[in-house]
Amino acid sequence: MNEYRNEQHPHEEAFNDESMNKIFQKAKWRSVFRNILISGVVSILVFCGGYLLNSYLLSKTAWKAVTPLELNKRITGPNLYMDKPQFHFSLLRGTLEYQEFKMIENRVIPWDDHKVPFDIIRGEGEVLHGSSMGVQVNDGGDARFYNDRSGERQMLFYHPSVIYSSYLNDLPLLNRMRDDQYIEMGLSFDKGYTLSQVDRMLPQGIHATWYWADSYSRDTLKNGAEPLRAEELYGFQAYTERLSDSNRTTEEQFIKNLEAVAKCTNSYYAENAGRALASVKSHQQSGMIIGVVVTGTKNQLKALQQLSFIKAATLGATVDIY
Repeated sequence: MNEYRNEQHPHEEAFNDESMNKIFQKAKWRSVFRNILISGVVSILVFCGGYLLNSYLLSKTAWKAVTPLELNKRITGPNLYMDKPQFHFSLLRGTLEYQEFKMIENRVIPWDDHKVPFDIIRGEGEVLHGSSMGVQVNDGGDARFYNDRSGERQMLFYHPSVIYSSYLNDLPLLNRMRDDQYIEMGLSFDKGYTLSQVDRMLPQGIHATWYWADSYSRDTLKNGAEPLRAEELYGFQAYTERLSDSNRTTEEQFIKNLEAVAKCTNSYYAENAGRALASVKSHQQSGMIIGVVVTGTKNQLKALQQLSFIKAATLGATVDIY
């Protein structure tokens, strides 16, 4: 009997070792699969959480980037308006894209495309110039600038305190233009006027759409300088709402808009607006308006000819009425 039992022990031991190995292997693979599953779930949660956090932070930064642009548009850009901005996000950074269009009476002209990169770390959009820089063309010895998207002329302006080598007067060109066009024209004055004075000075039928404000100090003005491009100027639209003539923009409202930009998060716009604000306030009593943008048909704009307070007149964009 003992011999029989002794003979069974090796088989039982072998059987037990093999079973235990299988159990250990199964436990090992279960542990591996469990760890893989846990790691996968954690990775998905981390990825989704990171994605949501990245989107949330970029969304906040994006609106911080677009707000100064919208504020700055209230004090720059004759007859120019922003289209709806579009945001594109990547890891910790993004791009703001928007278009500008020009309104001439009730007609729209595509004008500019802008891309503004921004990131979470800096918290503000980098200012990049779009096609508003324009294409320079020599026209009879005078430099003209054309928008490179629409092909339309860009207006030029002349500061009343600067002596220029020559002055453009495009009013005679009205005789060569068609009757079925709306015309934009930039007028430079001989000195500064108040808003109420400008409105009384302009003939009836002339639509003043944008007022150029004197935002320059004596240190920045030099005789013999080149005329100023419309996109470089500070001023304000005649009305606070596009296609509405019920809410008139006042000089005080323009100054408030300048103050808002001077306090905005974009350092580039804030610094420039701060300097302009100081100059505008210094000219407010004597008259801050040194130019105006007007629109109308050629017959309406002919009423501007021979007016003594107009120092220069340059043609801007034109669009068919029909």
